[in-house]
Amino acid sequence: MRDKNVPISGHFIIEKVLQFAKALGYDEFRGSNGWLDKFKRRHGIVAKVISGESKEVDDNDSENWVKETPSKILKDYKPENIFNADVIVLFFECLSKKTLTLKKEKCFGGKQSKARLTVMLVANMAGHQKLKPLVNGRSKNPRCFKGAKSLEVDYDFNKKSWMTSEIFEKWVQKLDKRMIAECCKIALVSDNCPAHSKEINPTLKNVTVFYLPPNTTSKLKAMD
Repeated sequence: MRDKNVPISGHFIIEKVLQFAKALGYDEFRGSNGWLDKFKRRHGIVAKVISGESKEVDDNDSENWVKETPSKILKDYKPENIFNADVIVLFFECLSKKTLTLKKEKCFGGKQSKARLTVMLVANMAGHQKLKPLVNGRSKNPRCFKGAKSLEVDYDFNKKSWMTSEIFEKWVQKLDKRMIAECCKIALVSDNCPAHSKEINPTLKNVTVFYLPPNTTSKLKAMD
């Protein structure tokens, strides 16, 4: 399967060996992790990661943001009123980025499925309040929603399942109305995704959006 760039895991090897053992009449063979370790050493099989390199970022941008913005937010808001929004992409049909392969074999990945959902997760700094996840799919009315009277997520859609500025603005404005009704002012810290509109703050009353510098999300998390 590696000649087709399909990732192979230890679990996969054990399952295949169990099938061969059963077919050959070795019913007592169990395919333990110890057997797998010896098998890999005997045949020179190692685990490799199939991935690209992350984009370089300016350390000064990260350091300046850490020095200036958090203190400003903390001065004006209590921890329970500071929320962090993070967008993740769920490629639910993707294969693993790791594979078992021979040491000298070149490790390339095959064409991955692009079927996905985009999910925005939001929680406050105090850690006791999580807002409903915002899920973006492709279909206006997914079949799995048929008969559902309510959802545990906020759902939106577009042809590519991506977060868009329109979806983000609509969600933030809805959150702003909720905060107005609750007489609560909050800070929303978001990454610098192009879909996160930078012009939205003047239209809001009880929500202020703060943006991380471009391409620094992973860097800033490492600095926490």
